Amino acid sequence: MTDRPWEMAPDLAVEVVSPSHRASEMQEKALDYLDAGAALVWVVDPSQRSVTVYRSPGDIRILREGELLEGGEVLPDLRISLGELFE
Repeated sequence: MTDRPWEMAPDLAVEVVSPSHRASEMQEKALDYLDAGAALVWVVDPSQRSVTVYRSPGDIRILREGELLEGGEVLPDLRISLGELFE
């Protein structure tokens, strides 16, 4: 066993914001995933009932209730309404 981090990036990374996280910390983590090769990153914020979708450093979108969270090319058949997600 080694102490090295895993060398492969996931296709999809999902982070859930906790009360102890700062917004800048979560954004940095999401960008780190993209830099490592992840195709899609979701930052789920239950307190704001929102999901920030990162496809690239220049393609970032905040979804709110009433909108659909879609899996894009990573999970093409996935469509979840944020209202359902936060029920």
